[in-house]
Amino acid sequence: MTHKSDSTEQQSAEQYLLAAVERRFGLRFTEGADLGIGVQPDGVDPASKVVVEVYSRLGNLKGSQLHKVKADLLKFAFIAAKLGPTWRKIFRFASPVAASYLQGTSWAAEAARHFGVEIHAEPLPADISNRVSLAQKRQRMVNAP
Repeated sequence: MTHKSDSTEQQSAEQYLLAAVERRFGLRFTEGADLGIGVQPDGVDPASKVVVEVYSRLGNLKGSQLHKVKADLLKFAFIAAKLGPTWRKIFRFASPVAASYLQGTSWAAEAARHFGVEIHAEPLPADISNRVSLAQKRQRMVNAP
């Protein structure tokens, strides 16, 4: 039986998202690429100087999910500060609703623009999206009364 918090579906979706970014932008991510600065983005193409973070959340971001996205923004800012501003920074979401957090008027959206982070959102294929949606329902955590 699958544990309520199992994230296999999201991990599979994130692998799909990374492959989609590679195809769309003609990149080649190096597995386990080490930037030498102590951070590990989801995808790194050292030859093209591109770093990518992907997020498979469908729908609105909530609670700690907002903090995860902000932590990834900080990671991008740190990469630019340590390696230089010539590195392209891409944040790829599986949901336009989730991506809207970094495209609106929040301070996090302003930070993404300031740091030159590209925000992309494209839906997952229906089969992957359905699995992620079911997983999110299974993982819903609520406080007991």
